Amino acid sequence: MTDKWGRRLFKAGAVALLILGLVHSLSLIREQVPANETEKQLLGLMSGYRFNLMGSMRSMDDLVRGFSVSFMLGALGFGFFDLLLWGERPVLLKRAALANIIWLAAMTAVSLRYFFIIPILFLAVTLLIFVLAWLKLPAEGTT
Repeated sequence: MTDKWGRRLFKAGAVALLILGLVHSLSLIREQVPANETEKQLLGLMSGYRFNLMGSMRSMDDLVRGFSVSFMLGALGFGFFDLLLWGERPVLLKRAALANIIWLAAMTAVSLRYFFIIPILFLAVTLLIFVLAWLKLPAEGTT
């Protein structure tokens, strides 16, 4: 079995993760503008009301932003790591594809519950690419 398509799909998955991270970073550079008074009050409370979180005063906005940055860094980190691995032997790529499948499946499940359609689609498409790469890459002991 040739690993040409598996390698291409693996690299496409890596690029998709980088795109996911970059697109997500756009949400961090613009300020949220409230559409009405209720949203204005909500955003004010999320950023202005601070509570003691194990000795550290944090707002809900701090937590949401922190998790958002973590998500972005996760996608970018996996994407860069996958690009570094791209030239390695097929068996290693197959294992790395499986690692990507596991975390992307978990993230897709979470996004189905808590997010909206755009991140769900990005995650699901990237998951599908890595599943196809895993299927196309040869198993250990085969050529």
